[in-house]
Amino acid sequence: MSTHDEPRDLTTIVRERYGQAARRASEGAAASCCGPASSCCGASAASGTADPITSNLYVNGETASLPPAAVLASLGCGNPTALAQLALGDVVLDLGSGGGIDVLLSARRVGPTGKAYGLDMTDEMLDLARKNASEAGVANVEFLKGRIEAIPLPDNSVDVVISNCVINLSGDKRTVLAEAYRVLKPGGRFAVSDVVVRGELPAAARRSMELWVGCVAGALEESEFTQLLGDVGFEAAEIEPTRVYDIEDAREFLAGAGLDVDEVANEIQGKVMGAFIRARKPGVSRTPAFRPATASDLTSIERLLATAGLTTAGIADILEARASDFVVAEDPGDPSELVAVAGLEICCATALLRSVAVRPEWQQRGLGRELVRRLVCEAEGRGLRALYLLTLTAEHYFPRLGFERIERGDVPPEIADTLEFKNACPASAVVMVRTFTR
Repeated sequence: MSTHDEPRDLTTIVRERYGQAARRASEGAAASCCGPASSCCGASAASGTADPITSNLYVNGETASLPPAAVLASLGCGNPTALAQLALGDVVLDLGSGGGIDVLLSARRVGPTGKAYGLDMTDEMLDLARKNASEAGVANVEFLKGRIEAIPLPDNSVDVVISNCVINLSGDKRTVLAEAYRVLKPGGRFAVSDVVVRGELPAAARRSMELWVGCVAGALEESEFTQLLGDVGFEAAEIEPTRVYDIEDAREFLAGAGLDVDEVANEIQGKVMGAFIRARKPGVSRTPAFRPATASDLTSIERLLATAGLTTAGIADILEARASDFVVAEDPGDPSELVAVAGLEICCATALLRSVAVRPEWQQRGLGRELVRRLVCEAEGRGLRALYLLTLTAEHYFPRLGFERIERGDVPPEIADTLEFKNACPASAVVMVRTFTR
């Protein structure tokens, strides 16, 4: 089937079915697509039995604070918000956002300095999503009407594109991926959940419009998916299977679509799976410029630390007293934009290494390592006895730079008395030290 043969009819069918699903969710019923032979991308079967595609996608408690209608309208095959590694301050776009479950979860993860957009072409789903956002009290969201083949956002405007079992519903996937690439900023991430297949599906399945609406017949073969991502410009494309669907799980679904399940079982078994699909838009090629911080960098540094989820406690005082104890990296194309920061908090004959942060799109370039290297040299050059740090996530990284783990009780009083040590960092943070010979 050519990807250009069916888009218009498919779009109409998808819009109608998802409109019905939104109305059911608004009425308090689980969102199926209201037909005994189909489901919207794995929505609950008409019998009410647990669906192998949509069940158990979110961890316990993750959706507890969301309006029930947002959960009932969830028609996905994965949890892209867990996949995307969202950071504070990120701008996120959810393609085919439906009732808004992934938009609301994303909005909370990116915080008030970030934003989550939801794009959907179905009026009923948009109405439901906006109502859910209002009930959840989530303000940093915006729901847009449009098709994923023509995203109504400007170039280079979002940090992350997510989607939950929607790209399969498009008859022009190359255009969808090209649009996602267009709106992502340099270094932006593509992180979607979708159904993919390994090998060929039976022709009867590919011809079934009911299965198109259920995502299976529209599923790309996994190598084709990565090929398309590369064709439109993405790099580092990878597919991680999350669920391989058993033929028995789908027996009722396939039979309702008019297929002889026993006849096609061997051709389908083990070939259809839910998966995480990741890729990245190439980042900027410019080399960042390192320099000592100045007092005027305070706002930019605090914004960068907030994006990384790090404390800003005491930063203003340090910069006011001796701003050059911090090193920053700026984007040479926009010197007002800091892309990385790290600093020393000098405490008598020792110091605390703190505030090591790199913007997500500039990570994996060695900026953090270079900042730490410079500050280690600075601390040793000043004749300090030791350099301490607290970390929640990087205890396996810092030993490469000469640090070793110690007990909290082994730090000197001047380090233990810092704001970061006493209040800002949780007690679970690992303490590490690099000592200098004098």
